[in-house]
Amino acid sequence: MKKYAVVALLALTILLPQAVCGQEPQVQDSATHSPSRAALYSALLPGLGQAYNKRYWKLPLVYGGFAAFGYFIQSNNFRYKLYRDAYNIKYAVAQLKSDDPEFESNKATLEKDLYGAFQNVPVDRLQYYKNTYRRDRDFFIILTLLFYGINILDATVDAHFFYYDISNDLSFKLQPYSEGSYASSVRSNAHVGLTFSLTF
Repeated sequence: MKKYAVVALLALTILLPQAVCGQEPQVQDSATHSPSRAALYSALLPGLGQAYNKRYWKLPLVYGGFAAFGYFIQSNNFRYKLYRDAYNIKYAVAQLKSDDPEFESNKATLEKDLYGAFQNVPVDRLQYYKNTYRRDRDFFIILTLLFYGINILDATVDAHFFYYDISNDLSFKLQPYSEGSYASSVRSNAHVGLTFSLTF
């Protein structure tokens, strides 16, 4: 029984890592498909590294991600500029002296470019929205840079595993095992246990 246990443990130690990964290296030379080249391609043009790795299904994800981040950056930047300009005008009007003879003309000059919807909005609210949209714009810029880095990392890792074959026939079976016969006495020559089989 100990002999079978040792053989089973040895087989498990050797075969289980390959079975879990489901990958076996093929004979191609990995130098012909360079991870550094995939990283460089993705750095120069996002998605080009994925195309180099022949992972064409990832291209819509890459460009869709950049398109979404670009939309949010542009949208928040537009609103930030809108509220920034309105805040600057309202703040400049607030600095005018009401007892100045030219107060009304100066106010009209400043407010001529003020968007009508902001006429009755307090300065502090304009400042709040200006800061909020600027923060959101900067947040999406940071996310875009992170996404750009992930795009390079994904192409590099994919290139490292380019010549590895992921088997579709991977299974692990565990079932009861018995051998011998039971006697009526306390001692018997029967052996029970578990057997496992790996298919990869």
